[in-house]
Amino acid sequence: MVYAQPPQGRPMPSPSGRPKRPMWHWLLLGGAGALGLLVVGVFAVVIAFQVLTRGDPQSTLEDFYSSLESTDCELFMESTTDEFRQATGLTSCESFEGALGDVSSVDYQVDDRINRQGYAIFEVTETYSDNGEDVEVELRYYVRRTDGQWDLDGIELVAEGGEPIT
Repeated sequence: MVYAQPPQGRPMPSPSGRPKRPMWHWLLLGGAGALGLLVVGVFAVVIAFQVLTRGDPQSTLEDFYSSLESTDCELFMESTTDEFRQATGLTSCESFEGALGDVSSVDYQVDDRINRQGYAIFEVTETYSDNGEDVEVELRYYVRRTDGQWDLDGIELVAEGGEPIT
């Protein structure tokens, strides 16, 4: 029995009679598959980065108090919204430093935290010294998420016997 040789440049037939696929075909499929896995991997990294860098509203509250204790205007500006600064009149470093005056040794304790859509609401008992006199007040802090960052957006004095947040 004599077997016929396939013409030059054509793939060798497989034992089943079908021609074998050329090597470039497998390389092209492998490259396309690797590219697809790379795209999926990039999306996974971007999503993981977004989730892990969401920030924490508690750290915003801590930054706010740290800015008060150290009279750090830059930290104050970074941890508050423009609306909050406009409402309080603390729109510049001069007004911020002037408003702190004789206030020192601000301590606080978070009593409750409620998460709402786009907000974290903290009930805080704050103790500070003003002209040598200790003052204790209950406050409600509204920390808002904007553009992937948490910023202090409002403070409310909790009246004695006031309604708790629910």
